[in-house]
Amino acid sequence: MFAASGQMVLTSLGFGGLAGIKGTGMNTTLAAAPDRENRYLNRAALSLIAIAVIGFALFNLSGATDITQMPMITHVHAVTMSAWLGLVAVQSILGSCGSITLHLKMGWLGVGLAVIVVVTGLMTAHHTIASGRLPPFFTPGYFLTLGAMNLALFTAFVAGAIALRRTTPWHRRLMLGSIIMIFEPVLGRVIPFFIIPFLGGPEAAFPWILENREALEMIRLGAHLGIVLVIMLGDRLISGRFHGAYALMLASVIALYAVTNTVGAAGPVAEYAAGLPPAAP
Repeated sequence: MFAASGQMVLTSLGFGGLAGIKGTGMNTTLAAAPDRENRYLNRAALSLIAIAVIGFALFNLSGATDITQMPMITHVHAVTMSAWLGLVAVQSILGSCGSITLHLKMGWLGVGLAVIVVVTGLMTAHHTIASGRLPPFFTPGYFLTLGAMNLALFTAFVAGAIALRRTTPWHRRLMLGSIIMIFEPVLGRVIPFFIIPFLGGPEAAFPWILENREALEMIRLGAHLGIVLVIMLGDRLISGRFHGAYALMLASVIALYAVTNTVGAAGPVAEYAAGLPPAAP
């Protein structure tokens, strides 16, 4: 029953056909397992990237924010992040197709892009707070800590993937984890599309969100963990085991929200964030 339910979930997410792991014989199954793992991890990474791109695009097109009023550093960060996601998508395809030499060469380009993502991400968080563009349901301390934690965990997973680049099972899953570590901003833009209609429209939803920030936080945490659990379950159905990388992903997602809500509310951090000097336009 557990396996059947898992297969239904994977099918609904576009991973259908990857859940079955039985072949015509034991040797056939073992020989095909790495190929199935590669295809599955490739689809998982591409699916997350597609959700991120579509989520941000729909949010910006909905008029929820005026992108023409965003500071230049925000646009630079958006372009850099888009380039990094695009490179990860290409790398995932190259890795699954066996183009390892080109994959390794382009990997060092990804290192440079990742560094720029982190630097511009920190600058964007600073500018957002200092310029008074902070969303009303975030405090300065929370937002600053959230951005720092997102980028710190992203850096840790990318660094781990680089260190284990010759250990393919770990490398691929840690790179997948690096996407998941920066998925909170995506959830913050996708979830409202479900919550706002459910609560009766913007007029009723926005006051509820402001008054129930903790509930919204738990919804984001649940969705974030759910993504890891669904991908982990699919991987388990194919490989026959739970890979240790998913324990790191689950622990990191929990740490992201726990640290952000505790450290971000601490007096010194809150005072520092609230007192950030105005950023240059």
